[in-house]
Amino acid sequence: MTPAVRAAVSRLGMAAWLLAVWLLLWGRAGAQILIGGVVIVVIVYLVTRLPAVPTLKRVRPPALALAGLEFAWDLLVSSVVIGRHALHRPRQVRGAIIEVSARTRSELIVLAVTASISLRPGTLLVDLDWERHLLRIHAMPVRSQDEADSTRDGVLGTERRLMRALVTSEDALEEDESTGEDR
Repeated sequence: MTPAVRAAVSRLGMAAWLLAVWLLLWGRAGAQILIGGVVIVVIVYLVTRLPAVPTLKRVRPPALALAGLEFAWDLLVSSVVIGRHALHRPRQVRGAIIEVSARTRSELIVLAVTASISLRPGTLLVDLDWERHLLRIHAMPVRSQDEADSTRDGVLGTERRLMRALVTSEDALEEDESTGEDR
C-alpha cells in the first residue's frame, strides 16, 4: 500500500469514527441526521487538521499473547517489589528519572508502551519528547546505575515485544527501507 493510499484510508477511518460519534450523540440514524453528519465531518476536516488514525499493517496473535503474558508477569513482579519496599523500608526507597530512546516511530506503539509503563507499580511516564523519540520515566526503587539500566532494558523489552506483535505502517516502512525487503 502506498503512503498516499495509507493516509487516505487512515483519514477515512477518522471520518467514520466522527460520523459514528455524531450518530451516537443524536441517538438515531435518519437520512437528515446522516447527511448532516457527513457535512459536519467535511467541515471539520476543512477547518482543522485532524490526526490520522494509526493503522496496523499486521497483528501477530502469538506474539500479542506473549506480550500480554509478559506484561502480566511484569505487573506481578513489580507489585511484589514495590510492596516489599513499602512494608520493610518505606523511607529508604529511592527513585530516578530514566531516559529511554524509543526505536518505534508509531504513535500506536508509543501509546501502548507508555500505557504499559504507567500501569506497572513503580514506574510512571513523566515526559515524552516526540521529536527525539525520548521517554522520560520515573522508576522506583532505583539505587544504582545497574537498576536504572535494568529498568531501561525492561521498557525497551516491552517496546520490542509490542513492535513484534503489532506491526504498524510506520515501523514496517522503516524496517523495509533498512533491510530492503517487504515483510
